[in-house]
Amino acid sequence: CPWEDSTYLFFSSNVPALIHYSHAVAIISALSIGLLIFLQSPRNTVSRLILLFMMLFSFWTVIDVILWATNKPSVVMFYWALQVLIEPLASALAFYILYIYLFKQWPRFYITCIIFILLLPLIIFLPTTLNLIGLLLSSCESIEGPLAKYYTYTINLIFLVAILVMGIAQIPKIVTKSERIALISFTVGLITFLLTFSSGNLISSFTDDWTTSQYGLFGMPLFASLIAYSIVKFKAFNVHTVGAEILVFILAVVVLSLGALQRIENVRIISAITFVLVCILGTILVKSIKREILQREQITKLAGDLQNANIRLKDLDKMKTEFVSIASHQLRSPLTSIRGYTSMLQEGSYGKLPVKAQEVISKIADSSKYMALSIEDYLNVSRIEAGNMRYEMSDFNAKELVEKIVDEMRPIAIKKGLVMVFRSDCNGSCMIHADIGKTRQIVMNLLDNSMKYTPKGSITVVVHDDVKKKILSITVQDTGVGMSQETMETLFEKFVRAKNANCVNVTGTGLGLYVAKKMVTEMGAKIWLESEGEGKGSTFHVEFALLPGKPKKGV
Repeated sequence: CPWEDSTYLFFSSNVPALIHYSHAVAIISALSIGLLIFLQSPRNTVSRLILLFMMLFSFWTVIDVILWATNKPSVVMFYWALQVLIEPLASALAFYILYIYLFKQWPRFYITCIIFILLLPLIIFLPTTLNLIGLLLSSCESIEGPLAKYYTYTINLIFLVAILVMGIAQIPKIVTKSERIALISFTVGLITFLLTFSSGNLISSFTDDWTTSQYGLFGMPLFASLIAYSIVKFKAFNVHTVGAEILVFILAVVVLSLGALQRIENVRIISAITFVLVCILGTILVKSIKREILQREQITKLAGDLQNANIRLKDLDKMKTEFVSIASHQLRSPLTSIRGYTSMLQEGSYGKLPVKAQEVISKIADSSKYMALSIEDYLNVSRIEAGNMRYEMSDFNAKELVEKIVDEMRPIAIKKGLVMVFRSDCNGSCMIHADIGKTRQIVMNLLDNSMKYTPKGSITVVVHDDVKKKILSITVQDTGVGMSQETMETLFEKFVRAKNANCVNVTGTGLGLYVAKKMVTEMGAKIWLESEGEGKGSTFHVEFALLPGKPKKGV
C-alpha cells in the first residue's frame, strides 16, 4: 500500500480528521448509552441486548478506523472480513431487541432457526473468495465478492423490513398514547441507525466513495437521541431519569469534538450536523425539565392533600371504632337476655312446648349464638384497632384444650350432618405459652369457619408437635368449598370472604379469620392456610413454640 504505516493502528496521514471525528462521536455515544441503560437495569434482557448491540457497533467502528490507517494487506483482509460479518449480526441483534421489547419474550424457535440459516453462509464462506476476492495494493482496499457485495446487504434489508413491519403492526395494539410514541421513537431510532449505517456502506461498495460512508455513522447519535427521548419521556426499560444526562453528554461530546478538526470545510459540515442535534436534543431536554417541574408541583400539592385526607381518615377510623364498640356493647345486653330465655324455654322451665314451637326456639337459639359470635368479633376488632387487646400469658396443655373445644363443637357439627374428628400426634409436653382464652377463641373461629363452608363431609382437627424443632401445630382440615390462590392471599384481611362463600353460607362477617390472625401474631405464633383450589377443601395451620418436658395433663 502506498502510504505510511499507522501509529497505534489508528493514526496515519491517510486518515482525514473527519474520519476520527465521526468515529469518535459514534463510539462514545454508543458505549455511553449502552452502559447507562445496562447499569440502571442490569437484569433487563432488552438493556443487556442494547449494551451488546452498542459494543458490536463500536467494535465495527474501531475496525473501520484501523482499515483507514493501516497499510498492511494481511491486516486489511482480516478486519475487512470481520466487518462484513458484523454488519448482518448487528441487524439481527436489532431485530431481537425490538422483538423482546414488544413481546417481552424471546422469538420462537423457528424464527431463531431462520435467522441462523440466513447468517450461516456468511460464517461458512467468510474466509473464501465468495466473500473477499483480493486486495488492490494501489488503494489498500479489498475487492469484495458476491457474498460481501450482495448477500450481506440483502440480509440487512430483510431485517430492516422485518423491524419496520413488526413495529407498525404493534402500534394499533397499544392502548396508551405515551406507549405508542415510545414504541415509534424506539423503532424509528433502530431503523434510522440501520439505514444510515447500511446505506453508506452500500454506496461505498458500488461507487468506491468510502468517505461518503462515514456520514452514515452520524445515525448513531440520532439513534442514541431517540433512545434518550423514550427514556426521558416514557421511562423505557425502567431507566427512571437518566435520559437528561444522556442528552447533555451527547451534546457535550459533539461540541467538544469540533476542536479536533483542522480544515474549515470539515468544521462547516460538522457545525451543520451539530446545529441539528442541538436543536433536537435541546428541545427534548427543555420539555423534559418543564414536565419534571410541573410534575413536582403536582406531587407537592397531592402530598398536602393526602396528608389532610390521612388526618381526616384517622379521625373517621377512630370514630368508627368507638361507634362499633358502643354499638356492640349495647347489643350484647339484650342478646344475653334473649339467649337466656331461649335456653330456659328449651329446658322446659315454662312448661312443655309443642314440637313446632321447639323448632322455632331452636332456630332462635342458633341465630342468637351466631349473632353473639359476630358481636364478639366486632368487639375484638375494636379492641385490636384501639390497641386495648390484653393478653394473659400462661403455660397450658394445648392438646387437652383443643380436644375439649372439639368435644363442645361436635354436637353442632353433627346437626349439620358433618363428621368432626380429633387426633393427637404429640410426643413432647404439648405445653405452650400463650393466652388460653385467646387460643380457645382462635380454635373456635377456625372450627366455626370450617363448619360454615363445609356443606358435607368432615372436619379433622390434629394437634402435632415436633420436639426437635420445638414446634406445636394445630391443624383444622375440612372438605368444604376450598378457595383459589388469589383468595388465600387476602382471606385474613378485614371483611374478606371467598368468592364462593355466599353460595354456601350468608351469615359470615369476614372478621373471624382476621381476629384469629391478629391474636396469633400478637402471641408470637404463626397462622396460614392451604387449599388445592375451589371445591377441594381448606387446611388451616396454627403454629406455637413448644415448651420442653414430658406430656402433662390438665388445662
